[in-house]
Amino acid sequence: MRFNKVIYIRYFPLTYKIYADFYMKEATDIGLDVEYWDLTNIFFKSEHDMEDSSHLCKTKKLNSYKEVDKQINEIKNISSTLFISIMTFEPRISRLYQILTKNNCILSVFGRNMFPVAENVLKKQKLIRKIKKVKFISLINYYKSKRFNIKIKKGKIKKYDIVFMGGTLGWKGIGRISEKDIESSEIVKVNSDDYDTYLKLKKNVPSILEDYILFLDEYLPLHPDVKLFKIKNVKPENYYPELCRYFDRIEKQFSMPVIIAAHPKAIRYKTEDFFEGRKVVFGKTVNLTEHSNFVLAHDSTSINFPVVFGKKIQFISSKNIMEGIISVHENVVSFSNYLGCNYQWFDEEAGRVELIDEINILKYDNYKYNYQTWKETENMMTSKIFINFLK
Repeated sequence: MRFNKVIYIRYFPLTYKIYADFYMKEATDIGLDVEYWDLTNIFFKSEHDMEDSSHLCKTKKLNSYKEVDKQINEIKNISSTLFISIMTFEPRISRLYQILTKNNCILSVFGRNMFPVAENVLKKQKLIRKIKKVKFISLINYYKSKRFNIKIKKGKIKKYDIVFMGGTLGWKGIGRISEKDIESSEIVKVNSDDYDTYLKLKKNVPSILEDYILFLDEYLPLHPDVKLFKIKNVKPENYYPELCRYFDRIEKQFSMPVIIAAHPKAIRYKTEDFFEGRKVVFGKTVNLTEHSNFVLAHDSTSINFPVVFGKKIQFISSKNIMEGIISVHENVVSFSNYLGCNYQWFDEEAGRVELIDEINILKYDNYKYNYQTWKETENMMTSKIFINFLK
């Protein structure tokens, strides 16, 4: 065995999804000593209303950096212990990474599940952050970032020894790093979560036998993050009627129904009819995509599925989306350009859908290998790649 112990570190309690997504069971099954270090109480001082599935894995809830240092020093063979960080690389983790660096810990991270965000969206987000800094704690944040960068340059905060990377641009999901920052890292080629799901579920019997058009729902006006993070948004009383009128036109043009692949958090869909009687399906996005005629979408991360299944995509936006959540509109434009697809306003009452005649295979492949997989891993599950690496 290359490693005999794996320690996952995160500043939130363990959830079932994290347990599954980072292959904790598989690592335990081959005889490795697997631990989850829950650092929530170090990073957040208030009460938390979060899932805690610590029963799934040997979990240590550490309450101070002193405890972290003590736990590391109690490890008998540090050179055969792999630390996997499930945290964004940014100033907040500075002190923790100094401890890991001081103790010569082998540090790894997963860089995956990215997609092409519009460049002007990124610029606006940076501008907003700058404005917020000026308005609130500008000097503190600036000082922290400056110190963080100095510590990295001086070697007090180590760069990652190992990066499990999903696609050539997967590193963009790690945090405040550049491609240059992982040049000295050992790169292990893996897939995105969605690509592994595709490998697992493709070629299944269709769940709907008739011809249909699929809409990749995002629960856009009602998503819980809207309230949680006070995000400016579109109003449901505008969004859903406009969308349904568009569906009416598209169903008439193509003589087939629109089926809704519901967002997993769209709980109101289970008791309220937002789509005027259309079929709303939960938990079958992969199957629905594989057997659809073509796909309608805004900027859903589920775009991964029509890309790998080679489905035509019609991207849609509206004036209300552009005015309410400009980032979604700009991502729609970015996605359509990146994949060589068309986009249109769904709130316009006239006009046919100008669906592309054929997918641009070159652009679809470019997306696939930049953000989802590698040619070397496109027929392999990440769980097997990960376990073989540990062995």
